[in-house]
Amino acid sequence: GARSALFAPVPHLGIVVIDEEHETGYKQESAPRYHVREAALKRAALEDAAVILGSATPSLESHHAARSGRFARALLPDRIGGHPLPPVEIVDQAAEFRAKHGYPVISRRLELEMREALARKEQVLLLLNRRGFATMIHCPSCKWVLRCPRCAIALTFHKQSGKALCHYCYAESELPPACPECDRPAPRVFGMGTERVEEVVGTLFPEARAARMDSDAMRSRRDYRAAFDGLAAGAIDILVGTQMIAKGLDIPNVTVVGVVSADTAFWMPDFRAAERTFQLVTQVSGRAGRGPKGGRVLVQTFNPEHYSLRFASEHDYDGFAARELEERKALGYPPFTRLVRVLCQGARIEKVRAAGDRIREALGKALREDTGTILGPVPAPLARLKGRHRIQLLVKTEHLDFVQHALRKVDALARSDRSVRVGVDVDPMSMM
Repeated sequence: GARSALFAPVPHLGIVVIDEEHETGYKQESAPRYHVREAALKRAALEDAAVILGSATPSLESHHAARSGRFARALLPDRIGGHPLPPVEIVDQAAEFRAKHGYPVISRRLELEMREALARKEQVLLLLNRRGFATMIHCPSCKWVLRCPRCAIALTFHKQSGKALCHYCYAESELPPACPECDRPAPRVFGMGTERVEEVVGTLFPEARAARMDSDAMRSRRDYRAAFDGLAAGAIDILVGTQMIAKGLDIPNVTVVGVVSADTAFWMPDFRAAERTFQLVTQVSGRAGRGPKGGRVLVQTFNPEHYSLRFASEHDYDGFAARELEERKALGYPPFTRLVRVLCQGARIEKVRAAGDRIREALGKALREDTGTILGPVPAPLARLKGRHRIQLLVKTEHLDFVQHALRKVDALARSDRSVRVGVDVDPMSMM
């Protein structure tokens, strides 16, 4: 079931199974905030039950717990059916850019592999973890960008609807016929999403039967079923999708998987960016070669030397984990510390800043130097969301109990000014 299934009144509970335990969706982001993994461990301890955490790419928190003896580690070294893992090839998009004098949505190498697979009546998956047609509408002359009036982000252009949309507050805008700043006609669209990939696929492979699987195209359970059944029955030659196609698909005739851009997570201001990139590339790579025909994976990137992609191309989880844990330890990030995020948000920026300063002062007085490090207050990566300005503080600590005691002062401060909403998130999964 979903997260709440953990609280089902099961009598004589024996086993709790959390499949794909690395998924960020197991964290409840709104109050009451909890992580299913930690809550399951607590419930299992109270009821003398076992917890099984399953994943081909375990979270580094779970991996570290297994290394340190808190969890037992059970390995499944072979795939079902004994099929080997597919070879993974990294395609340097910077070299493609220079060769083609423009941004290549699908590289020459990926196009060749797709053509050969289609000629053999095999199927192709293309992953791009970004929906819409283009990620930005801008004027190349004056650098104007069409932004959401309520959120600090650029609007995403959706060609199918002809609208520019905010993916956070769902505000929408028409595509302007001219730049409102300098009157230059027809502002340009920049970047790409699954809609654009689908359009390029239709141009390059007009005879192929293509479909798109993202939250825009999948409106109901029937849409999901039609896409899955179509792929399984061979009625779809090329499936373009977001991360929802990265796992769960077991189609033996899928022999080519293309990651259109492995760089989308790299630009996120999140210490887990490399981990999430490794997990996504590894998970989608597992969709290829699940039958006797074998398969191959091509990963397009402007960062071909990044260690997360190199380890993913070698199917080397342990090597990636060792490298990433080394960096986390040096910088004092989980799993070597606990992280607490305090987020202040409100309609008036001066009140939000004042609340952040008061909370910083209160925490500074309550914490000793050896119990926690306070970072901030600073604007959150999404500095304005749904009309609310956002300021955050981060506390790194190895002594969570002491910090939680200090955070009681934050609760009192939060109640003192109702115009500012204050949220405390222990072990946050999202830094945005």
